[in-house]
Amino acid sequence: MATARPETTSRRFVGRLLVPGDLKTDANAFTTMRWVLASTVMFSHGWDLTQPVAGLDPSVGLFGFPVSRLAVFLFFTLSGFLVTGSLIKRGSVDFTLARGLRLLPGLWVMIAVMVFGLWAVFGTLPLGQYLADPMTHRFVLRNALLWGGEFRLPGIFNDNQFANVVNGSLWTIPHEVRCYIVLALVGAVGLLLTPRLLTGLFVIAAVVHLVVPADIIPVLENPRRLAFSFFLGVLVYLWRDRLWLSWPLALGVSGAALLLPDGVIKTMAIQVTFSYLVLVAAFCSSARFKAASVRLPDYSYGIYIYGFPAQQAVIALGIGLTPFTNIAWGIVIMLPLAALSWHLIEKPALGLKRRAVRPA
Repeated sequence: MATARPETTSRRFVGRLLVPGDLKTDANAFTTMRWVLASTVMFSHGWDLTQPVAGLDPSVGLFGFPVSRLAVFLFFTLSGFLVTGSLIKRGSVDFTLARGLRLLPGLWVMIAVMVFGLWAVFGTLPLGQYLADPMTHRFVLRNALLWGGEFRLPGIFNDNQFANVVNGSLWTIPHEVRCYIVLALVGAVGLLLTPRLLTGLFVIAAVVHLVVPADIIPVLENPRRLAFSFFLGVLVYLWRDRLWLSWPLALGVSGAALLLPDGVIKTMAIQVTFSYLVLVAAFCSSARFKAASVRLPDYSYGIYIYGFPAQQAVIALGIGLTPFTNIAWGIVIMLPLAALSWHLIEKPALGLKRRAVRPA
């Protein structure tokens, strides 16, 4: 018996298969992973918003692109992994309702906070002129209807380097919704029940993404990358019973990906290997870490949608003019907003979801 414990510990470090119990809420650290990823986005923004030249974020030298982009990729992979189970269990109608209740209430309240809260503190136009401006109309309608493409409000942050840009992070949300729609269609035609076929289609799409230059159709560059990350998560869920969780493997392949020359191959390798690393971290962390993660309120959505405007605000206030002060003061302003969003908007909406969605 005395020799069994070191052997068991060693085996757990080397690796194990994912088991159904790992997917229980208290058996993983997904909440912490989402906190980390949402906060990481603010790191790159600290440089982009305060420095005169883009790409000075030191993470670019490591990954070949800003770490904020990596965080978004990993968010999409986790999203694909987590929502696929919901779709399989609930069906397309309940899945759509659940996704809407998770995203829309917090988003719509954030839009109102941006329009009226930022005007009250930083506005330079009379209220009537501000509300009548076409830019304000576009910001509200395009973001509320999940079309995206408008991140500015007139007369706000006029003297910032990115004048009038109040929330550049919103660009990803319409892409995420489109991934949900495609996933629901995939489920509706039965492809989620045929993982081999779906994997074959994914591989074909990945090869096309790899060999077809992004600049042929520039508007599809971001959708291609984000869809790759999202459906990578979908496939991992479908093959979850064969997912080998290993810290040495995760760290090894992630480190190897960083050694590749910058380019599409390196980007895709990082998307795959770091997604695996995040899943291993979520499932193979210590029991104490998982227990702490379960107790965390899920502020990740609020962190993401309020981080950028908070960082712009501290620049306008003159207290966040360097990357690290911008990040630090941005967090100070962002966290209360994320907390209010969770406790007053998002969590009550999740309660509606539980009442509205039929039991599985």
